[in-house]
Amino acid sequence: MGGQLLAIETTAYCSCGYCCNWEYGLMCGPWYLAFQKRFPLIRPRRRRKPRTGRKSYLVDKYWTATSLSGAPYEGLTATETFPRQARAGPLHIRSLSHPVDLAVRLALFPWRLLGQPGTIAADPRCYPFGTRIQVPGYGWGRVEDTGGDVKGPARLDLYFRSHRQALHWGRRTVKARVVKPGESRIDKLPLPGFMRGGLQGLDHLFHSVFTM
Repeated sequence: MGGQLLAIETTAYCSCGYCCNWEYGLMCGPWYLAFQKRFPLIRPRRRRKPRTGRKSYLVDKYWTATSLSGAPYEGLTATETFPRQARAGPLHIRSLSHPVDLAVRLALFPWRLLGQPGTIAADPRCYPFGTRIQVPGYGWGRVEDTGGDVKGPARLDLYFRSHRQALHWGRRTVKARVVKPGESRIDKLPLPGFMRGGLQGLDHLFHSVFTM
């Protein structure tokens, strides 16, 4: 696999409004009425065009506290992908130690049987998009997002499906393996491109089964 081991402080986030800076609002022409948990419960805010061309709805999610404040919230990462939580492969020790969960995945959600890398938010000046990072206790992840508080090489934000899981992770300093694009052992092999691509495909399949 290659890469380098680094001590990195990790935090966690999910897709909730608190973590991702969005709120529900009722569209009213060039404005929307934001629903708040504090007084006043409804507050008018100016509406902006969406970052992408997606359709706006009468009741929608809107960005807050970011450069996109007032624009409809798409739920996408900075690389315009949907965030994912890391999932261990079927022959990973975490999966084998929970045979009931593994059986449910196989019976009801066979498309979720293989492992998958999670979404990681990082400073792209330090870790370019596509950088793969193995975080102990979380699994493999890929840098696909950014964050206002995620600055420098010693900070990462890990995506979880629920706020409860994100709170459980909290803040941990771990020894993570960082593999930037073009720096894996396969990338450095003196082989033709098609052979290197085939090896990368086999490597991805191996990790989808045994690690991730």
